[in-house]
Amino acid sequence: MKTLILLRHAKSDWHSAAQSDFDRPLNPRGEKAAPLMGQRLAERGCSPARLICSPARRARQTAQKIAREIDYPERQIDYVEEIYEASRRTLINLLHNLDDRDSEVLLIGHNPGFSELAAWLSPAAPDWLPTCGLLELELPINAWAQATEGCAELRCYDYPKKRP
Repeated sequence: MKTLILLRHAKSDWHSAAQSDFDRPLNPRGEKAAPLMGQRLAERGCSPARLICSPARRARQTAQKIAREIDYPERQIDYVEEIYEASRRTLINLLHNLDDRDSEVLLIGHNPGFSELAAWLSPAAPDWLPTCGLLELELPINAWAQATEGCAELRCYDYPKKRP
């Protein structure tokens, strides 16, 4: 059994002076939402073997805040270039190549790729993952390469504005 948690980066600042989309930081709402979602993950007992993240600034900032809340060492966050602007196909390839020793993996990145991957994995996934939204998917597989379309069960769908 494998657990995959997909988490979209928190809300970014479209009005920042950043020179590129890649360099956009979190806005104040995102700065609050990321630790909140980290707390919710901690309450669920989230303890990923690996935390893999897009290197885009807003995703990095989200990952660092999440890591603090779930007691994941920030220096062990794995920043993977391919996650930034990744297509569903790229994300499936990444998923299929995860280390089978890792039974729980947390991926932090972007739409539309994350929403498309979620929909491919589980018909119960929402059409669109909101900023700082997360999906916890359970895959009845022994090896990540065995992940197939529709194989995952949606265990949790949460986002900052969702009421407990």
